[in-house]
Amino acid sequence: MKIIRNLFLFLLMIAIGVGVFIMMQKNRAPLKHESASMKPRPVEVMTVARLPFTASAVAYGNVKPAEILQMRSEVSGKISYVHPNLKKGGSIEAGQVVVRIDPEDYKTSLVQSQADLAASQSQLAQLDQEERNLQQSLKVAQQNLRVAQANLQNVKRQDAPVRQNTDHIQRNLNLSRENLKITQQNLALARKEYKRVKTLADRRLIPLNQADSQQQQVLQLQQQVVQQQQNIVQMEQQLTQQDQSVAKQDQSVLQQQQAILQQQQQVTELEGQLKTFASRRANAEAQLRRIQQQVRNQQTNLGRTEIVMPFDARISSVEAKKEGFVGVGGLLFEADNTNGVEIRAELPVAHLRGLLAKLDGEHLNFTVAKAAELIKQLDLSAEVRLVGSGEQAVWKARVARLSDEIDPVKRTMGVVVAVDNPYKDVVLSTRPPLFKGMYVEVHLSAPPLEEIVIPRSSVHQGRVYLVNEANKLEIRPIDIQYQEGEQVVVGNGLNTGEQLVLNDLIPVIPGMPLAPQTHLPHVNRKAESAVATHKNEKE
Repeated sequence: MKIIRNLFLFLLMIAIGVGVFIMMQKNRAPLKHESASMKPRPVEVMTVARLPFTASAVAYGNVKPAEILQMRSEVSGKISYVHPNLKKGGSIEAGQVVVRIDPEDYKTSLVQSQADLAASQSQLAQLDQEERNLQQSLKVAQQNLRVAQANLQNVKRQDAPVRQNTDHIQRNLNLSRENLKITQQNLALARKEYKRVKTLADRRLIPLNQADSQQQQVLQLQQQVVQQQQNIVQMEQQLTQQDQSVAKQDQSVLQQQQAILQQQQQVTELEGQLKTFASRRANAEAQLRRIQQQVRNQQTNLGRTEIVMPFDARISSVEAKKEGFVGVGGLLFEADNTNGVEIRAELPVAHLRGLLAKLDGEHLNFTVAKAAELIKQLDLSAEVRLVGSGEQAVWKARVARLSDEIDPVKRTMGVVVAVDNPYKDVVLSTRPPLFKGMYVEVHLSAPPLEEIVIPRSSVHQGRVYLVNEANKLEIRPIDIQYQEGEQVVVGNGLNTGEQLVLNDLIPVIPGMPLAPQTHLPHVNRKAESAVATHKNEKE
């Protein structure tokens, strides 16, 4: 109990002390601060602006010919001619015959092939003529067949009346024969009656005139029989004639049918022969094409016996020797095209950003086929300078292509530039020709673009110092697109019209007062002349 009382008293004393301290603080008079003022710091500034700026880069490389010719023989034979300048280091103009291989064997082969070609063409022409003749013969045979068929129809039409007439005569003959039989029967009866009447008349049983009358009747019937027999004979003769006519008609029909059969056989044979002409012509044409190809090959081989220089060249090596033998594929000489050279310069990858700035932000469907178009869009200008020769040994160049790979060790990319007519405007003492192997300096520049460019010295660890509207210091981070020498191209972070501090400030206190002094740095003077410089380089 005593312990609890002591603890309570202790806590009470602490509470009283805290209360007294709080009352003392409230009743205490406030402290008076004296305001400390900073003098404005003089700084050199430039006004941020977008001005034409030409990105450029320098790389180095060795000169090599744009085209190297390794001339190999495409035919075999003895070398009969060698150009007098076909020596290492010699120069030969385009169109000159450099090497000639003995062409006699190839001329002979060509003449033989041409003779075979003429024979094959003649054979094909003869085949065409035969086909035309057969077609004409087929037309004649078909016409004859139609005539024979028409004649058969005519014969058949003529045969019908003859047969009808024959049938009519036959019917009449049959009737006449029936009449003759009846008449003969009547005659027989009349004769019997005459005998009976004559017997009676002889006996004087009847009058004589009655017997005479009966005799007269017999005579009449006999005349009728004779007349009918004569008619029958005439009809039989007519029938015989008609049968002969029918036989002739049948013979004519048979002859016409035989003629039709012969014409049909001839038409079939001619059509069969004509059908063979397609394969025969295909055969002849295939042979003609084969011989034509032989002639072309022989002409080509004959042309290959003369080696003509395709361009102005300098000879780098020679293997051909006069009177020597060369086989197919044998090396004759090597030559360098003097109309152009190329330099493969190794450019640091970091320097590519400025040269590619023209296409920055664009989505490109890049393919191998569009590589040349991409280089054209970049519109890069280039010039080549001979290292250590001053400003006089300068050649205009053009970007030909980009390398297909990046050096993983050096972090460089090959840029190939081409120089046309490297032997033009030569001054031996100051501007020699661009010979193979020369070490040169390649200057590349992009077309001028409107960029915000500031001195590299004004960037402090990715930040810049600005003078705000109150003439106080503002520290702002920026996005650097790329850096070229002592200049920096800014992507984001700066706006035109702002005041950029060019000095180093120690100490750096955000919001410190500044006294800006306008300054036009060298970078802006360079930017103002960028357009004119790029234009002159392109021209």
